[in-house]
Amino acid sequence: MNKILNIIIAVAALTFCFSCNNEWEDEQFAHYVGFKAPINSEGCTSVYLKMKPAGELANYKLPLVVSGSTPHSGDLNVKVELDLDTLEQLNLKNIGFNRQDIWWEAVPEDAYTFPSQVTIPSGQAVTLMDINIDLTKLDLVHRYILPLRVSEDQPGYTANTRKHYNNALLNIIPFNDFSGSYGASTMLGYSADDNGNFTDAMMSLAPLTMSNKIFYAVDDNTVFFYPGIIDHTYKQRADYKVFVHFDQGGALRFEAENQELLDFQIVGPATYDRPERQDENKPYLLYKYVILQFTYDFTDHTGAVPTRYRFKGAMTMQRAINTQIPDEDQAIQWENN
Repeated sequence: MNKILNIIIAVAALTFCFSCNNEWEDEQFAHYVGFKAPINSEGCTSVYLKMKPAGELANYKLPLVVSGSTPHSGDLNVKVELDLDTLEQLNLKNIGFNRQDIWWEAVPEDAYTFPSQVTIPSGQAVTLMDINIDLTKLDLVHRYILPLRVSEDQPGYTANTRKHYNNALLNIIPFNDFSGSYGASTMLGYSADDNGNFTDAMMSLAPLTMSNKIFYAVDDNTVFFYPGIIDHTYKQRADYKVFVHFDQGGALRFEAENQELLDFQIVGPATYDRPERQDENKPYLLYKYVILQFTYDFTDHTGAVPTRYRFKGAMTMQRAINTQIPDEDQAIQWENN
């Protein structure tokens, strides 16, 4: 009797093992197709692209991913399209209807190309979709997003149903060696008196200060900024663009796009320096700095009464480079800038 019972138990155990192996070999998750485009605190994906010489396009490779625990069989022909609806939802949720002047804008149609169909080869979990962008066609007075999605209800594949996987909101951020956020706490601002003069009495008053100032890339060696305390939230910001050209030898040249309005003037020398240092605890990290020193006057018309200001001091931008990564553009650790 015991012998018969042992045989029954052994057969049952073998059956269980075979059933487990078959279950393990089966697909545990659906083969969904989606993007790898992790979002930031603003609900989009930051894509930093270095400015190219005139006529050259910047390239970004967006990963298309097939989920699942087993390889998929057969090529997947995935259709990709614009997703303007999700872009509008992002603007309404994060900014609101009343400030459409600072909404994210779709990248102009003549500034980019991407394939409408991408093939993911059989058994391959990830493929890269090439997106080419003419950065010179982006006016960074505006903030740009290229909104994409995997088309649904297409034969041969299923678009990922999870949030932020079937669409990609790519915030295109052009950069060069001089663009970025500069610490500006030592750039101090003073207003002129009623006659437009910067007297000792006026310069002794508590100055205007700001924690940082953003410089936006224009080409390889040029950026623009908004003078004073004006930033990207001002409705009139497009009228206050001041271009900065970085010449060899450490000299800066300035040009206001709307000189008649701003009456922008540089007072004294305007220079920059580019020191570097290694991280003491992480030798593979190289810190590159850009230090600006200059004084400028301009007239601010954004308030009820036009006011003449003088800002003087220094601003510093730090960029951390992981020297273990051969491509310096990819080695930049943007979270530290």
